[in-house]
Amino acid sequence: MPIVVLVALIIGLTLAMFLFLRPLKVLAKKEFLISHGFIIAGLFVILGWLWLNLPEYEATMIMGGIWTLFGGLCFVSVYISRKFRGK
Repeated sequence: MPIVVLVALIIGLTLAMFLFLRPLKVLAKKEFLISHGFIIAGLFVILGWLWLNLPEYEATMIMGGIWTLFGGLCFVSVYISRKFRGK
């Protein structure tokens, strides 16, 4: 499966989760947008690294993409753990 299809599926499923699972109120709108913004930005940086394939930026782009992607996942886990710990 091409990476473009994978990124499109991830973004589409993220938007579907936002629209259809919003009544669950696990994450507030601001928390959702911040965390998933980092995840999508990380995926786009990795996608840019795959498309551009410039050797002088290879390590910088792949590490930046990985850090941004996992930073978004950390935001999600922190927000959810705070919600469940508070209840």
